[in-house]
Amino acid sequence: MDKKKIFSIFKWLWLVLVLAAAGYYFYRNQDQVINLINQISAWRIILSLVLLIIGKMFLVLLVQFSVNSEGWHPKYIETLGIYGLSSLGKYIPGGVWHFVGRFGIYKVNGLSGKASTRAMILENIWLLGSAVATGVIGVFLNRFDLIAGFLNLPNQHGLAILFTVLALGLWIIILIIVHKTMRRHTAGNIPSVFVVAGLGLLLWIFIGSSFFVMFSEFQPSVAPLFIGGYAVSWAVGYIAVFAPGGLGVREAVLAFVFSNIASVEMIAVYAAMNRIIWVIAEVLFGLVGMVQKQRLQSDQPEDKDIAKLKSEAEKQVEEIPSTSKRPDVLESK
Repeated sequence: MDKKKIFSIFKWLWLVLVLAAAGYYFYRNQDQVINLINQISAWRIILSLVLLIIGKMFLVLLVQFSVNSEGWHPKYIETLGIYGLSSLGKYIPGGVWHFVGRFGIYKVNGLSGKASTRAMILENIWLLGSAVATGVIGVFLNRFDLIAGFLNLPNQHGLAILFTVLALGLWIIILIIVHKTMRRHTAGNIPSVFVVAGLGLLLWIFIGSSFFVMFSEFQPSVAPLFIGGYAVSWAVGYIAVFAPGGLGVREAVLAFVFSNIASVEMIAVYAAMNRIIWVIAEVLFGLVGMVQKQRLQSDQPEDKDIAKLKSEAEKQVEEIPSTSKRPDVLESK
């Protein structure tokens, strides 16, 4: 048995184990789980979905920037559909199907293999980099006491601001290096570093807020910690290719990050609810892609129509008299 097959089996086992463990945990703690679910108001769930959709719409802009850098300029709604359809692939055990789907779409639209690879590398650097940067900034702004204790520094607000500025500066420098390197090979221009950085922060503010608004127990002052913690959990889950869609990994990281400010039961329930909302948002984006695909197919002539047009064209050609049989030509001879 080769390594790929073993890894594929492991991914399926991981999916089954996570679902079984979650089911068992919720069954053992069903009273607390039901009580926590009842505490989540409908308007918070709707607001969470709206914020998540807005954040993902900003994410689609990064996808569009990446393909624009290789000379392909689809409309925003087309990029949204491509992202929606390909994103559903990450829930298939294997961890690479959303990449495979995106790669295939790019090639169909004229991008070479190297161009498609560069576009996806840029997109993932932007996404992962912004997630890590947002997470670090969230910790510096809300839990600098942990950093101060670890580095044996005074826990001062000024130092927290300084570390935040340094983190932003380091991220900008990394983006400058990446953009300068990639510009040597891309067919088009890459957006400004500051545009990418700003968009990255903006999308994680909305996506992280979609998790924070589900909690009614916390003040807005701790929102940066929730936003940063959620961004980091997404990054870890995204890197964990053995977990379809980061399932289980993201939730475990959330429980660890917020273990000091909320009960494990609360984080587990809210993380599961957020996962459901996340899937709903991705299904909605996928539906946009499916509608676009249907319209594209309806605009294209079917095989029968093509054959009919070809047959009619051949008949018309046959009906055109040859110059050798024209009377005027014969008379001239």
